[in-house]
Amino acid sequence: MSRLRMLQSVNPKLNIRSVEAPEFAAYGRVLKYDPSAMIARAKRIIGQTDAIVYEPSVPALEAPEALNTAIINEIYGGMPTQVGWCYGKNLQMAGLEYHKGTEVIVCLTDTVLLLGLVQDIVYGEEISYDTRKVAAFYAPVGSVVEFFPWNLHFAPIHVGKGESFATLVYLPKYTNEALTFSAPKVGENKLLFAINKWLIVHPGAAGLIKDGAYAGMIGDDIFVNPV
Repeated sequence: MSRLRMLQSVNPKLNIRSVEAPEFAAYGRVLKYDPSAMIARAKRIIGQTDAIVYEPSVPALEAPEALNTAIINEIYGGMPTQVGWCYGKNLQMAGLEYHKGTEVIVCLTDTVLLLGLVQDIVYGEEISYDTRKVAAFYAPVGSVVEFFPWNLHFAPIHVGKGESFATLVYLPKYTNEALTFSAPKVGENKLLFAINKWLIVHPGAAGLIKDGAYAGMIGDDIFVNPV
């Protein structure tokens, strides 16, 4: 049985699909690049953790390489671009974020992605997002995936019991760095959490709320059962 089918069998309510499925086109696309050299580079230096580590810009990953050149030139049109990574252990959605620009991830491991659409955020005096609108997709190791700017996403999910997840993360320069200014907490600004990062979280995500995230999700948080 494939890992996708195994995931589907232990998560029947999530309707997990492959990133190659037609439904993924609403959220992004799979890019046909060879990531093997970058995966090998990352695996030589990546750390181990039981938490979630995110580093927006890692100089060792940003050093010249064919995949980096292709993504910067062909996906970002030559814009200043950072290469970082996100890795660790995670089985919970907790929240969703979006950026004003595309994001590219390279899967160093099999990964589950919990995704939504910015269009489903309801803006008003209070901001809300219904977690029943979240879609789950499986991206196998070696996948190079572009998230469109209207894609809601957060930390990936690891697939196997006792395993970890790891992805390279390409974004416009300075995305996810700490804000250097303050904005009035009205409208969309309530979600502004970092540079080029708007974040809405579940009321149960106490750590994120303590850090200033906006608790606007309604419905259940989402947890994934590993295989």
